[in-house]
Parts: sequence; structure tokens; C-alpha cells
Amino acid sequence: MHEYSLAHSLLEGLLEHLATHPAEGRIAKVHVRQGELLVLSQEALREAWRILSEGTPVAGSELVIEKVPVKVRCPSCDYEGKVQYLAEEGWHYAIPILSCPKCGARAEVVEGKDLAIVALTVEERPSPTLPAS
Repeated sequence: MHEYSLAHSLLEGLLEHLATHPAEGRIAKVHVRQGELLVLSQEALREAWRILSEGTPVAGSELVIEKVPVKVRCPSCDYEGKVQYLAEEGWHYAIPILSCPKCGARAEVVEGKDLAIVALTVEERPSPTLPAS
């Protein structure tokens, strides 16, 4: 399944990072940005994360996914920004049009096709209590 390989790549990268930059507590949430052009099931990605992270320092963490809209840059007129969408009545989604909304030239996608970890939510470990003397 596509989502399992993506979850595996995210997990490997995070564990590699944590090996050199350990967290000062329990990682409760892993914040991920998903580009709109990356087609995947968020539910399947979360389930894959849950399964693959078992037995690791991030076991039990929640995968928080933020959708990132498509942003383009036009080499012809220097436009940079949002795209227009094609949507018809009865469709369940809108399709981004990857041409410049200003001049109609072919545009380069600058945002909206990646999947990346952008932040961690770390819960502090409770301080050990000293016995009363």
C-alpha cells in the first residue's frame, strides 16, 4: 500500500533525526504537511504510522496532517500564488489547473506536492519526586 511506504519513509527520517537530536520528553504528535497533489488516504497513512511506529521512541504519537494547497510560479509573467480549480456539478472534488491564472502559460508547481514532517509536539516528562526526609 502506498501509504505504508510513505509512513515508513517519514518514520525513518524522524528516527534518524531523533538519534542526533533527542526529544526532551514523550513525542505526542507528529505534524505533517501533505501537498494537495499528493493523493493518499489520510486514514490509511495514520493507521500505517500507528502500526510502523510501535516499539519506537514515537510509539503512540498522533499523526496530525495539514493539507497544503497548490501554489505555482509562472516563468512567463512572474505570477506566484494560488491556482484556479476545475469543478463540475456532481464531482466530489475540484481539480487544480496547473497553468498561470494570469496569462495562461504553463506554470511550475512550487508548493503542494510534498509530504514532510514540519513539527513535533513533545510532552514534558514529569520530574521525579524526592522522598520526604
